[in-house]
Amino acid sequence: MLFNSGEFLFFFIFVYGLYLLSSHRWQNYLLLAASYLFYGSWDWRFLILILFSTVVDYTAAIYIDRAREKGIEKRAKAWLLLSVSTNLGLLGFFKYYNFFAGSLMDLAGRFGVSLSPFTLNIILPAGISFYTFQAMSYTIDVYRGRQTPCKSLPDFTLFVAFFPQLMAGPIERAKELLPQIENPRRVTQEDLIDGGWLILWGLFKKVFIADNLAPYTYWAFTMNRAQTSSDLYIASIAFVIRFYCDFSGYSDMALGLGRFFGVRLHRNFYLPYFSSNPTEFWNRWHITLSRWFRDYVYGPIRKEFSAYGAKTWAVLPTMFLVGLWHGANWTFVVWGTLWGAALLVHRLIQPRLASFEERNPGTGRFMKWGGTILTFHMWIVIGLFFVNTNVHESFSDVCLLFSGFSASRYSKKDLYTVLYYSWPLVLMQFAQNRYGDLDVLKRLSLPLRVVIYCALLVLLMVNGAEHEQEFIYFQF
Repeated sequence: MLFNSGEFLFFFIFVYGLYLLSSHRWQNYLLLAASYLFYGSWDWRFLILILFSTVVDYTAAIYIDRAREKGIEKRAKAWLLLSVSTNLGLLGFFKYYNFFAGSLMDLAGRFGVSLSPFTLNIILPAGISFYTFQAMSYTIDVYRGRQTPCKSLPDFTLFVAFFPQLMAGPIERAKELLPQIENPRRVTQEDLIDGGWLILWGLFKKVFIADNLAPYTYWAFTMNRAQTSSDLYIASIAFVIRFYCDFSGYSDMALGLGRFFGVRLHRNFYLPYFSSNPTEFWNRWHITLSRWFRDYVYGPIRKEFSAYGAKTWAVLPTMFLVGLWHGANWTFVVWGTLWGAALLVHRLIQPRLASFEERNPGTGRFMKWGGTILTFHMWIVIGLFFVNTNVHESFSDVCLLFSGFSASRYSKKDLYTVLYYSWPLVLMQFAQNRYGDLDVLKRLSLPLRVVIYCALLVLLMVNGAEHEQEFIYFQF
């Protein structure tokens, strides 16, 4: 059941109508039932996994708290280990078993050792990377004393499975989402207006921009492969725009749906393509995943190995795991590792850049926009390891991209196509960056805002992609 489908529209209208007529407690029961119905519509077997993970984490948190009250640290740590190992075990088995089994067979083959195939026919449960991380953060925070355990199993189950953000985030923290579930909510006029805009803008980014660019990027990277450097460059720009609009479009719709229920979810993107360096980019891109790895991976590594300068190099293993989180393929591992290297280099040269800017005050604006262009193209180059299915193809594309200018007779037409579907995003993003406000339309008069809303709706109806397409991050 996709957000951009008629099926979901009828589902939402029915659920929302009942929601408005219910008391707080019954609203939670309704949202829980709706969330499990929504998730089960993909495959009812997925419900067994998410329910099992939820019960384990709920129970572990309670017993961690009880052990702490009695001063039994070993028991508290044992319950934490049970929670973390359960979540990572489910994630590792369903997402990575075949990847590591296949890699082991390939490695053995390189040394002349033939292993019998031991891969399994496993279905990857949708959204498992998101809800396992969200549940894990809860038990870790309870163990650290930063979160009190939830006493209500239905409330905690809704925290894990809340359907607007279940499939692709944002990855919420218990201290931010659980209080909104446990306490009565009030839907205001502002919630409806802001939520409606987020849903419209997210749907537009997904259906008009991302889905219309999808066939072009599929052709360039999968079907015929780009043959010239200009074709590859245009295709890469199309991919990073499509990728951003697809994922941020889902996130916007998730935030908008949450607002309709009186729930405020965490913003997941803040104009990432205006970032002037890799560090800023990862503070603006997939924000909730970045802070998850910062708090639960990077932070502990820094603390544990502080004597060995981990503040500098800890980004490498962290980003390696970020890449692996994205998918069971060596391309994602290389993608994450390259970003780790970029972050490391930036940290090493940042003091010199700051010193240069301090000595030359007039260069600040130039350095900012130069850094923005460089960071955007860094994403294009590193992104070749994300869009391709194997490392060899990715390296071939990198070589082609830097082989010198060459164009085909389709290059100009392809460029116009990308520009046509991207211009609304470019105009909106420059306005948002100019005023430092994502809801920049609030600055306009009501009639002008209505005109823009109607224009977006017309573009959706006239030029929206004909076929429903899944969100890219559903595969993660």
